[in-house]
Amino acid sequence: MIGLALEGGGVRGSYQAGAYIAFLECKIKIDGVVGTSIGALNGALIASHRGLELPSIWRSLNMSEVFGFSKSYIDAINQKVFNLNYLKQVFINALSIINNQGIELAGLKKLIDEEIDVNLLLKSSIDFGLITVRLKDFKPLCLFKKDMPKEKLKEYILASCFLPIFKREKLIDDHFYLDGGFYDVSPVNMLLKNGYQKVYLIKIHGLGIRQKYAQDADVTIIEPKRPLGSILDLDPKRIDENIKMGYYDALKVLKNLDGIHYVFKPLNERKYQKINRQVSHQEFKRLKNFFKTQNYKDTTIKALEYIMQKENINYYHIYSIKKIIKIIKKKYRKDHFIYNYVQKLKYYI
Repeated sequence: MIGLALEGGGVRGSYQAGAYIAFLECKIKIDGVVGTSIGALNGALIASHRGLELPSIWRSLNMSEVFGFSKSYIDAINQKVFNLNYLKQVFINALSIINNQGIELAGLKKLIDEEIDVNLLLKSSIDFGLITVRLKDFKPLCLFKKDMPKEKLKEYILASCFLPIFKREKLIDDHFYLDGGFYDVSPVNMLLKNGYQKVYLIKIHGLGIRQKYAQDADVTIIEPKRPLGSILDLDPKRIDENIKMGYYDALKVLKNLDGIHYVFKPLNERKYQKINRQVSHQEFKRLKNFFKTQNYKDTTIKALEYIMQKENINYYHIYSIKKIIKIIKKKYRKDHFIYNYVQKLKYYI
């Protein structure tokens, strides 16, 4: 069986929305999905066969409603201008949160209620699980859908998402609950312990405890190599960026493509050696020391990505190594040893 584990991490969960589209495109059939916190909400939608809708759901979210912030506050922080109005809105909303003893849950409840179809989830052939922590005895609850009463399933998803910033509220059986990240933000073990032979973990670098899993377990990790913003970054542009990043990062792993920050069509080490055939040994050694690499492939990719980032070349494309060398040699010339190195590369093999 193949399982998908979704890490918790607030608004960074938008990354998982893009990543799952790559799974669909690669026709990877998931037998079960488990999630912590926002990963539980994403997982419930995936298990309900609504994964294709995840990007549009994330892009349409009204963050002021979800987190109970005023529209003026959302507008102020999205402008990212630290002026008097920004400070005023921060103060007003902070005062409201203090008076309410936390962020109101109404917006998150509404989101879960509107987007989760319990009947669809329970009938699905894809299993679903989540982690939450009961506050009374700090007991972790690692539950699959068979373990949760139908009428309380939405409440368990809410409990898995319950960060201490929210207003305290009893949720299930007159108990308080905490975000599942207080036990395991990366719920791989739930799947391994239930007989899944292959697990994909989509990390979003959320806050929380990470339980170790067996080193010989077949776990493939998909994670961002660039920042996803804060767990409460409410800017729609940030969410859109995370979705695109998740898609290309997942595609890179699932199709075994090359690259670190960018995505390249794969070439073997011998071809990279040919590309470097006019680079002197001394010059190449300098590049290896600078990038702390060991071979032609890693050194060439890091040099190209260095320039691509400096020149703000679009991340969201699958590049041919030969074509990007040609573009850099033609458009970007600077008196810098990395730029000079790329000028000596041969894009015809």
